[in-house]
Amino acid sequence: MLVLAVLTACGIRPTDPIPGLEAPTGPVENTSPSLYWVSAGGGVVPVGRTEGSLSGFDVVALLAQGPTNAEQSRGLFTEVPLDAAPATVDRVANGLDVNLSSDVSQLSASAVQQIVCTLLAVQPVGTVNLRGGGHSLEFQKCA
Repeated sequence: MLVLAVLTACGIRPTDPIPGLEAPTGPVENTSPSLYWVSAGGGVVPVGRTEGSLSGFDVVALLAQGPTNAEQSRGLFTEVPLDAAPATVDRVANGLDVNLSSDVSQLSASAVQQIVCTLLAVQPVGTVNLRGGGHSLEFQKCA
């Protein structure tokens, strides 16, 4: 047994710690953010969804589908049209590029804020560029 212990430890020498790469930095995707709905007063308000993560979902499609019955009973609604989805979201140097299936020039100011605020809640990076229908709304921020 002693011989086996000596033979198995053979050839391993202690070393100094090996330096690695820097730890990742930058924004982290928020996997349980709020969806932004339009209130009866006309502003957009965040509402948390506790039933799961928004990561990997088409957030524009969720906004277009509208709030839940419970959220509707609180006077909340959506101005994001059904034909806005599906949408693609790409990370770019200044934030996010979002390509909608509908013309962005036809979106109401509340619909733009719903989309922008919700996306920036998921991934808080810079600004959002909305594109669709041959038009674009550049450098949008959540107001």
